[in-house]
Amino acid sequence: MKVGVFFDGFSSSAEMIEVARAAEAAGADSLWFAQHMGYREAFMWAAAAAAVTTRIRLVPTAITPYLWPPLPVAMSMATLAELAGDRVALAVSVGNLLNLAESGIEATRPVTAMREYVHALRSLWTGESVTAEGEVNQLRGARMAFDPAATLPLYVASTGPKVLQLAGGVGDGVLLSAGLTLASCKVCLAHAEAGASAAGRAPGAVRKASFINFSVSADGVSARAAMLRKLAFLFRSKGHAENIRSSGLPIDHAAIIAALARRDLEGAAGLLPDEAAQAFAVAGTPLECRERLADYLSIGLDEPIIEISGSAEERALALEVVRELA
Repeated sequence: MKVGVFFDGFSSSAEMIEVARAAEAAGADSLWFAQHMGYREAFMWAAAAAAVTTRIRLVPTAITPYLWPPLPVAMSMATLAELAGDRVALAVSVGNLLNLAESGIEATRPVTAMREYVHALRSLWTGESVTAEGEVNQLRGARMAFDPAATLPLYVASTGPKVLQLAGGVGDGVLLSAGLTLASCKVCLAHAEAGASAAGRAPGAVRKASFINFSVSADGVSARAAMLRKLAFLFRSKGHAENIRSSGLPIDHAAIIAALARRDLEGAAGLLPDEAAQAFAVAGTPLECRERLADYLSIGLDEPIIEISGSAEERALALEVVRELA
């Protein structure tokens, strides 16, 4: 089983470096660096991790065409490939609509924008001059002055049906967001598989990866409490409405959104029932986490990607789970 570790950018750079080293030593296959707006920067973290690891794959994640034009991204990834060789990949995404709005951006025609973005990046990595009059980004003879040191796989991250179908059609892999129920994950994977089939791609041509919120502690109590806070933050978007309904839990999504709009994270977390920690994620004692993680693995994921966070003791417990899976 190829198990990855993701970083959401909320912890310090020093902690990321420590966990990156430990994750490689534990046998993890990949490190994924989420580009959450206002937090640590994904490309810089991937380059820093490249300097302290030798084997593990490095994946800057959820890079959006609405904020990062293709040429600078192609440059960053080619530079990362010079540092780390063939152990780099990229995940692109429409991005968080709330974060885009805060930056004055409206995500217009997302499927077209994503299709053009994937094509532009791959074209730039050939080293040829690229001309493209896209919906969001335009290239008028842009070219890379140096070639990437390796092939650069592209994942498309989404939970939207149309972009998931696009991911199945053009991506090397599809990446699902954290905080999804098993039912939501199955629906997302079905959309990606439908896109692959419509494009005439062979079964297994598209790797299926998913972020899985993960929190473990000796007693399970602190892990579940921490998870409720993470989930509350994730649920600040209306885009989680169908996912929340799929859990069957009595959750007042509108009230959570209102609490987060007031920056009241604890109040929002208090609106989630305890059962949410396991319905949308993996949280609890080491045994509970192993059992719940098995449920996620049973739906056909090629790459489960968990987080390693919390106290030093909790991080050590999470790394033990990675060792068991690797």
